[in-house]
This record gives sequence, structure tokens and C-alpha cells, in this order.
Amino acid sequence: MTEYLHVTFGSRTVLQDVRNQHLDHKLLLTVDEEDKERYQLLEKTTNKKSIFAMPTTYEILAARGDTSDLRGWMNFTFITLNDMERDNFIRRYQAYEEGMTEPGFISSYLLQRNDNSHQIVMLSTWNMKTDWENWQAKEDFPLRQYESSNSLYGLMRKQYSFAAFSKQVF
Repeated sequence: MTEYLHVTFGSRTVLQDVRNQHLDHKLLLTVDEEDKERYQLLEKTTNKKSIFAMPTTYEILAARGDTSDLRGWMNFTFITLNDMERDNFIRRYQAYEEGMTEPGFISSYLLQRNDNSHQIVMLSTWNMKTDWENWQAKEDFPLRQYESSNSLYGLMRKQYSFAAFSKQVF
């Protein structure tokens, strides 16, 4: 069964109102690590249509780890690939993820944006931000080749933590 991740952005107040209007949906409020005034609301579902007025919707192409629930510290890595690169990247990333046993790793999702099939997103969840930083610093980090040409691939990262824990020091 195909799963989707719907995302919308806004202020904490607006997104809490959306969440309160849809108590029958499991909506997760997160805060941007770089801008504590920027929030996102996430919904992981099998429904292709979102309840959000202006969602960004991703199809979940692959998932690994404890994917029963979204939790932990989150890193989103966005990359834009042409058709041939995208298909090869998906195969390589899935193969790499199969053998991944990093300390603090909870889960990973390989996502494809619904309105732009060239945009691929890797969402990984971790116990702590330092767990991801340690993995990202390794020589065999799977995105290393794309980092050196990040302007070519539009590589961008965003990190989020759950709003309830945003006062924690990571």
C-alpha cells in the first residue's frame, strides 16, 4: 500500500489550530532548528489527498528502521536529479540503507515529491542531532559525492525537532 507524507508550514498558532480542527488525524508539529519561528505540520498517511489547504506531498518510495511512527530528531535532505540519475540514486540509496546500523538511527524514508518527480528527499530520524552529525561525518556517507556538487543537484538540508521538545538543547 502506497504511503504519503504531507507537509505544510506556518506559525505555531496557525498549525496548532489546523491540528485542533483535525483531531481524528495524527498530525505532528515540528520546529525548524535554524528558525524557531518556523513550524511544519506533518501527516504520514495512505491517503493521497491531504487535509492541508496548501500541502507539499511526497510519496514514500522506501522506508527502513522503526517506521511505525515518526519520532526523534529529523533531517530532511533535498536533492534534484534528472530521470536517469534519479532511478540510479534510488537503487543505490535503498541498497545502502539495507545495511545501515548507525548508533542513534531510528528510521529513514526515501520520498519523491508528487508535483516534481525530480525532487527526491531523504528523511532520516535520529535519537539525537549528534547521532546524525557523526554519521554525516563518515567517509562512506552516501551523499558525499552530491555534496561536492551541491549547486548542480540543488542539495539542501533542513533539520526539525518536535515542537514539544524545542526547548531541549541538542
